[in-house]
Amino acid sequence: MFRWLHDSQKPVYTISVAAELLGCHPRTLRIYEEAGIIQPKRTSKKYRLYSQHDLTQIKQVCALMDEMSLNLSGVKALLKMADRFHIEVERMLDEMLK
Repeated sequence: MFRWLHDSQKPVYTISVAAELLGCHPRTLRIYEEAGIIQPKRTSKKYRLYSQHDLTQIKQVCALMDEMSLNLSGVKALLKMADRFHIEVERMLDEMLK
């Protein structure tokens, strides 16, 4: 069918629309970007554009902050550990399949 309809990586939301959809202030999204937690795409005029995947990731960050009482540094550390774990699991699976 139409692949572009299902592409969650496609950056389509401006910062104001993304903030409205998430129920937060645009400054919150800028803070998350400054902390390195999200990386929205930029247009040629430097406008931020967020994808559905970005919005999902931001919701997960908010949930971690709310449910586990983590601050941004804690969330960033936890996400980094999860990435390392994922990489290590993939490496181990690759070795097992050889």
